[in-house]
Amino acid sequence: MSRIFLLLMLFVATIGLSGCNRATASRAAEPDQFAAIIEPFFAAVRRGDQKAAEKYVASGFLDDSKVQFAEKSALLKKSPRLESFIHQPQKNVHFLTFAGQDGASWITMEVRLARYDDKHMIDYWDVNVTKTPPEIVAHAQTVKNVMENVMHYGLMAVGIIALAGLAALIWLVRNRTHLVAPEPVNETRRVAATVRDSDI
Repeated sequence: MSRIFLLLMLFVATIGLSGCNRATASRAAEPDQFAAIIEPFFAAVRRGDQKAAEKYVASGFLDDSKVQFAEKSALLKKSPRLESFIHQPQKNVHFLTFAGQDGASWITMEVRLARYDDKHMIDYWDVNVTKTPPEIVAHAQTVKNVMENVMHYGLMAVGIIALAGLAALIWLVRNRTHLVAPEPVNETRRVAATVRDSDI
């Protein structure tokens, strides 16, 4: 019996630890090939190094990038670290959305990468400040919260079912002798009275 209760305690501990592993931040996986472009580009824009940032910008967007650079760089300098929320791959093009909350405001940076010759280049980028989370970011967060709740309550349901099954198993083990060989029922017999002729 001690082994069964030990297994029960280990199972409950495992379920409890799984519930503590819920993440609150939503972050999309960023391929290494894009990180090698995005991260140095971010760093250059943040520190206001236009020349370094333009190394990662496609020639077709250079003029627009120069026009907006000072304004967008100033926004990024004041912003917190932006997390990668969305990666939307399409044919030869990748859209990435980065966002971060700064007090009551949301700062969003959108980047589009396209393949030029044998490497990816940024052919569009923009930084915006809004009072509400961007629609695409809010949608991603909602989907993630729903999935987290499904996983959390699903694990709880599995744990409850498993505990009920374990309790049933313990009951069967404790009562197996009664189930296999029920206790004998004492039968009551009538006492036969004998009368001898001499007593009459």
